[in-house]
Amino acid sequence: ICDLLIERNYDLNIWAYARVDTVRGRMIEKLKRAGINWLALGIESASERVRVDVQKNFGPDLVERVVKDIRQGGINVIANYIFGLPEDDLTTMQETLDMALDLNCEFGNFYSAIAYPGSQLYELAIQKNWPLPQEWSGYSQHALDTLPLSTNHISGTEVLRFRDQAFKTYFGSPKYLDMIAKTFNSQTAQQIHEMASVEIERQYN
Repeated sequence: ICDLLIERNYDLNIWAYARVDTVRGRMIEKLKRAGINWLALGIESASERVRVDVQKNFGPDLVERVVKDIRQGGINVIANYIFGLPEDDLTTMQETLDMALDLNCEFGNFYSAIAYPGSQLYELAIQKNWPLPQEWSGYSQHALDTLPLSTNHISGTEVLRFRDQAFKTYFGSPKYLDMIAKTFNSQTAQQIHEMASVEIERQYN
């Protein structure tokens, strides 16, 4: 696909998903030439205990190297993190936030683990009798009645509270905003700062 995009010279501006454990150097150069300027990586968690439990078999060293290689190839990184996986607690979630702050990627998505009907997490929640949303809106990430999955160690309410604070911490970080101003412009940094200052109204928080 990239070869054909390059051959046809469409001058595209694309974002795409990629796996941390499959990105390779030559691939990065080809993706960039094809017009892919953003790659979204499922980093999920900094904790080995949490990652192993959800079959994410790569460590922080690989994450750091891949993020560095992608950025050196001229592609921006969207880092995806999940708080509230079954083995998460407040300490492991803080480790994940610390990793996010260290990597300082051009964008970050901070999700709560939500037991969507039909998923393995949903079956686990049923098995453990963990609270689930009463309405479909509760499965949204940003609704008033958002209800994340409880973990083996903390409640869904604690997960949601941590997630919302982590979002503000990351996007309000002077280091991050300085990087955004230098990479893009100061107006973009200001818009992100304003975005992070908006309080999300939550029922379970």
